[in-house]
Amino acid sequence: MKRHPLVVFFVAAFAFPWLLWGTTLALQVGLIGWHIPESLGFWIGLPLATYGTAALTGGWPAVKDLLLRLIRVKVRPLWYLVAIGLPVGIAAAAVGLGTLSPTPAAVGALIPASAILGALLLNCWEWLITEETAWRGYALPRLQRRFDPLTASLVLGALWALWHLPLFFIADSFQARIPFLGFALSTVATSVLIGWLFNHARGSVLLAALFHGFTDVSIAFSGVLTSGAALFWITVGIQVLLAAAVSVDLHRRDRRSPELPATTI
Repeated sequence: MKRHPLVVFFVAAFAFPWLLWGTTLALQVGLIGWHIPESLGFWIGLPLATYGTAALTGGWPAVKDLLLRLIRVKVRPLWYLVAIGLPVGIAAAAVGLGTLSPTPAAVGALIPASAILGALLLNCWEWLITEETAWRGYALPRLQRRFDPLTASLVLGALWALWHLPLFFIADSFQARIPFLGFALSTVATSVLIGWLFNHARGSVLLAALFHGFTDVSIAFSGVLTSGAALFWITVGIQVLLAAAVSVDLHRRDRRSPELPATTI
């Protein structure tokens, strides 16, 4: 097991949440009369896979590395501005361009302005201890032992998109409202952008969680992914173009730059 920690991690990261989400799918088709809340796939399934794999394949040093990344706050102020400002800027640009589309953005329809602060606190905290601990805290440093940072972020983005696949078949999920291809392109682009930030921010999971949280809240508040096909693809296009813009810098960075573990643990 110690020879293939990434394989163990990805198998567990897919298996635990998919099993939980599978109960909702089984309920929808009438196989069972109950289901486990989908949110537990994030709050329980993913952390169990992440910390369980870290402990089994790397012991306390691997777990400690994860925990320290969560509180790695000594990062140049510029990268805090990027983590917060870039997601907001993407949504704002999409709203602006959306005025030229048949269906302008339904700003505030999903999240009213009065709820933004609470949504940001909840999202940043949730992604800090769930997805970003898993994808950037555990997986990305180890992928960068095998690939350059750009390739690692692309591989991770593809797997990250695929990980969400069951949610597209759950009737009341956000993913069920949008096309999987566009979501996948958006997710891969976001993975590249977070990977770029992560590599400049000393491997801080905290900065990655800020980017992730501000991205989700900006998208929800602005309505740029749920206000019609034209605006959806405008938003995805902006994300892809920005990811392409940073990819050259990300490709050139030393794969050991974000203070990776001393060994592949």
